[in-house]
Amino acid sequence: EVDDSFSWASPLGASVALLLVYGAIHVLFGAIYVLAAETDIGNRTLFASPGLDQALFGALPADLLRDDRVLAQLRSILYLVIAGLFVSLGIVELALTWFGLHDGQRWAVVALAVSGLAIVPFWVLVFRPYMAAGVPLGLFSMPPWIWVPGVLLIPGTVLGWIGLR
Repeated sequence: EVDDSFSWASPLGASVALLLVYGAIHVLFGAIYVLAAETDIGNRTLFASPGLDQALFGALPADLLRDDRVLAQLRSILYLVIAGLFVSLGIVELALTWFGLHDGQRWAVVALAVSGLAIVPFWVLVFRPYMAAGVPLGLFSMPPWIWVPGVLLIPGTVLGWIGLR
């Protein structure tokens, strides 16, 4: 049964659009991780950014990776794990958005919101060593794969909730 009441020009339509981009960004960042992991650009960071990583680890990430092959191998493995998780997460988000939210299912917007918010305490734990070392953290000093999806999740969730009322 096809529901002809869906409109892209509605709050629900805007929510679906934002959350499709949200899921696609996770897939894209996962692909970028795979492609950039062993490049000069990828080797400029251990985790966050060259500046943040240097402040925490005491040397430029590129120097640490060049001088410590075990660390470089560990970082490569972790980048692949992160890439796989991003791609997997993005595919699930795309499916929830298209097959759940697009069809007017409230559970889908709840699942997307809870899933997106569940990462927040983990980011706090991840960045706790940076904060403990006195590294100044700002939104734009963090990698975009951390904050860009959240910028889409909040309005996407609010519009979805409004559109499903």
